Amino acid sequence: MSLRAPPIVSRDEATPVAHDYELPPAAVDTSESHPNVRAVSSLDGGVSVPRLAELASREDANGTKAGLVGPTDSRKRAREWGLVLSSQGIAHTLRFTMDGWVLCVDGSRHDDATNAIAEYERENVAWPPVRERTRPRYARTLSVLFAFLCVAAFHFAITGDATSMSRWFALGRADSRLLVSEPWRVVTALTLHADAPHVLGNVVSGTIFGTALARTIGPGAALLAIVGSGAIGNALNAFSYGVIARDVHRSIGSSTAVFATIGLLAGLELVRLVRARSSHEARPMRRFVEILGPVVGGLALLGSLGASADSDLGAHGYGILAGFLVGVSIAVARKRHAEPPGRPNHALQRTLAFLGAALVAGCWALALS
Repeated sequence: MSLRAPPIVSRDEATPVAHDYELPPAAVDTSESHPNVRAVSSLDGGVSVPRLAELASREDANGTKAGLVGPTDSRKRAREWGLVLSSQGIAHTLRFTMDGWVLCVDGSRHDDATNAIAEYERENVAWPPVRERTRPRYARTLSVLFAFLCVAAFHFAITGDATSMSRWFALGRADSRLLVSEPWRVVTALTLHADAPHVLGNVVSGTIFGTALARTIGPGAALLAIVGSGAIGNALNAFSYGVIARDVHRSIGSSTAVFATIGLLAGLELVRLVRARSSHEARPMRRFVEILGPVVGGLALLGSLGASADSDLGAHGYGILAGFLVGVSIAVARKRHAEPPGRPNHALQRTLAFLGAALVAGCWALALS
């Protein structure tokens, strides 16, 4: 709710304002009241609902007129003002008039009350911020599902399980010793799976996250980014084992690409939040927590989905890292070279999808040659 500066009625004069208000059950707000708030009702047991001018002209036993703050048509806003006054030790009464809700204070504290509320309003300009609702630029598509179904068909119709010891696994699995001599393995390994549960699990999770990515950057860009980020993740994993740890490590599976997709989504969302939060003032801690959210979410998914005893934690972790970096890069590039408003560029998306498929096919051609 954007708070606007309150109209302050002085203790010396008030001008009636014509409004049509539906009378509430009680003219005085007594629910959830602060101890300093005094409930006021008429002597005959009924409810007295004065007009603003009438309330402003009343005098206490010492002949002092009450100071009025308001009116406002928002009961919630009047309560907020009441909390501000309570924090300053200013006794007040929350009253409903024919012209709206007002706070009645002692005439001698009227200036203190108006200054406190004015300071509160200045500190809360444009707070809380209006959250930007992101609408996917691209419609739902079956492109990602089709791509992962092709991976499943490749497993069931051609390669079979890893226990079959077919030549596809010998030629296509990622190998830390062959990172430099046969770099295409970081791509071909994404299409190989140990067994049916392995491939089906990746098809389901990859389709879910990949479809979300496709609605954000387009189906063609999503497919190319998933393959590219997964390949980078496999390369980083092989490098960490073969060059840093001096160890032999072999890996297969699309899960590196699946976690790269999670990283892509986190990177894109992080950049979006940074841009959104920089457009208005925000409390530093709240801004830090919101911006950190996508990163924490990606790590949480890594821990819940990718850290089982049989999984390649290194490949999953490097997949998220690679996807995150690529996602940030895509978000920055899209800002500088944004598509014009209107219909998305479907020709560009088809070209990117073709490049993604050509990358996989070309790497397998090199592996089989």
